Amino acid sequence: MNKNYLTQVAILFLLTIGILLGLSTLKSTDISFTTKEIDLLSSLREEPAADERHENETVEELEEEEEDTFNETIVVTDSTSTPEEKKDVVFMTDSITGTIADTAAIEEVTDTLPARPEINAPRKAGDITLIEDYTAAQTGLRFFRAAINGRGTLQRPVRIAVLGDSFIEADILTQDIRQQLQDIYGGCGVGYVSMHSDFPGFRHSVSQYSSGWDTHNVISEPQYSFTSLPLQLHRPQAEATAFTRFKGVNKVRHADSWEVSKIGFVAKAKSVISVKTDSARHKFDVAPDDNAQFITIPEHTHSIEIRCSQPDIAFWGTWLDGTAGIAVDNISMRGYSGTTLHRIPIERMKQLNEAIPYDLIILQFGLNSMVPSITDYSKYQAQLVKAITHLKAAFPNSDILIMSIGDRSQNIKGTMQTMKAVYGLCKSQRNAAIEAQCHFWDCCEAMKTLGGMPLFVKNRWAHKDYTHLSHAGGRPLAEEFVKALRYALENRNAPAAPQTESETQTETTINE
Repeated sequence: MNKNYLTQVAILFLLTIGILLGLSTLKSTDISFTTKEIDLLSSLREEPAADERHENETVEELEEEEEDTFNETIVVTDSTSTPEEKKDVVFMTDSITGTIADTAAIEEVTDTLPARPEINAPRKAGDITLIEDYTAAQTGLRFFRAAINGRGTLQRPVRIAVLGDSFIEADILTQDIRQQLQDIYGGCGVGYVSMHSDFPGFRHSVSQYSSGWDTHNVISEPQYSFTSLPLQLHRPQAEATAFTRFKGVNKVRHADSWEVSKIGFVAKAKSVISVKTDSARHKFDVAPDDNAQFITIPEHTHSIEIRCSQPDIAFWGTWLDGTAGIAVDNISMRGYSGTTLHRIPIERMKQLNEAIPYDLIILQFGLNSMVPSITDYSKYQAQLVKAITHLKAAFPNSDILIMSIGDRSQNIKGTMQTMKAVYGLCKSQRNAAIEAQCHFWDCCEAMKTLGGMPLFVKNRWAHKDYTHLSHAGGRPLAEEFVKALRYALENRNAPAAPQTESETQTETTINE
């Protein structure tokens, strides 16, 4: 005869409800360790409107109600620093991928930077989220403007570099910035592409197939040196049979073909690099050289295949560009915070800038430095200032712009709201721009102008982690940035001499 367990189930259910109701009356500080507050009636309770900015809130005032989107924190020693500089570095897993992210020790910071004079740069003009100018001269994007105004005689594309993390991975956002700017100013091609990608199909703006590459990340593999790198923090190294093939695509405007292919590398041994385009095959004998070398192929093509015969070459990447117009380089690295850019030798960056001159450098970082329970990022701010100062020394004829962290939401008592940490990080990024005397664009505010992250997710413009954009979401946000960029160009006037590609760089060019 089957025993009836209905009574026991009912008792267990009522007991569970009683325990949960009891827990919901506890504050997270009532016990010796931190807990997440429980509220069974959150979906029925009417919540007050969120604070406007939380800019003055301290870490101690923060309620422990955030969802923990970081999976793991590992403390290791930075083995590449000098004994005087050695310190602990916190590696946090990327919130969507679980890859190792580098950032300086993120903790409850009590030290603050010295007081600075208040600078009230305008932040909005109608519905435009403005590019805020914190430069000493207050002359706007003078180098970028000079290049745009002189592009008819520049004999190269006006060039923007966007350095960032997984927020722009796979050319998200930058693909649409490039497309919209090339609609206005001309140009073709997708600019910078790495010789190897772990997820080549994720990027829509170029078709890539590669084999035989061993990619090293100098952050998670400290035995590899920063000294062979120009801007990106990973180094594809060829095996004897390594090759990469790039093909243009039709689904993105101006990306089906390009007019100039340029390959950058540092060779430690003699090698042969073979290149095949639509119209020709080329072979280049490469001599060992501690300096950067570039191969330039000025041929209109829809595809290019690159092969290398020796492993002792550190490839910087390939640039697929037009001869004029504008180029936008996506230089993204999943899990990176941008705070170690100062460790790349200035000489390496200068070698890159001589061959590939940049008129505007955008720093899109912050996602991997943000901790949901922290609003004070003054230590991160100091490190960002150090990175910008380093970049300004290496690229003296480039404007520098900080693009703040985007909107990022969490479930707070049943409602998806912007994390308080986002406001704290945005504030420190703006303060870094003030201190480093560069430009700033509030990406979070621009996203809120479009409805904020909850609407992005609803429209499938962002993923359900309420953190990362989809390709579809890159388009409207790119429109906001391009509006701000054009406004900055049209409303400030300052002369500057545009830079040209240097002839001092070790370079091999195939003449048409």
